[in-house]
Amino acid sequence: MAHYQIWFTLRGDGKAIKTHLNDMNDSRYVDFFHAANSGNYKLMFIEAACLFDLDDRTQGIKNLKLLMKENGLSNISDKFENKLKPYKKLVSNIKTIRGKVIAHKEAGIDPSELYKKHGIAPDDIRDLLNLTAELLSELETILTNNSSSCSVGPTDRWERATFNLLDSLHAERSS
Repeated sequence: MAHYQIWFTLRGDGKAIKTHLNDMNDSRYVDFFHAANSGNYKLMFIEAACLFDLDDRTQGIKNLKLLMKENGLSNISDKFENKLKPYKKLVSNIKTIRGKVIAHKEAGIDPSELYKKHGIAPDDIRDLLNLTAELLSELETILTNNSSSCSVGPTDRWERATFNLLDSLHAERSS
């Protein structure tokens, strides 16, 4: 969720590009923002793909659902399955982009053609990550009898932190 929010806040329509482009292009900071954009974009795909990795050796949603069933939580496991089912193609496309362009940079692949073929809208990634966070939050509530001080639920904290950073840079540049 963090990498998506930072990347989308910096690059998304109507976000920081609209209000802080000059701050991000300041010669003292521009290299940082280029690296932050690229890094968070790549990590967004890597982390989302890892979360939905089907390998039995991974700690993703697949194995979490199995653990829930083994521990008498079939109802919540089924809820994960049913709620995430509409995102199956998106998850597959995320894993394809991650594997062919980001993690392995497969030879002979034209990234722009791959993105066109496996069109992924930023809002779709946001919706998938928010739903997953909501489901994990519900599971956390069940496991802790609603007494956990931790929360994996949906939040906009990284978007707010990014804007706070940009607002501080803007104030410094304006003074």
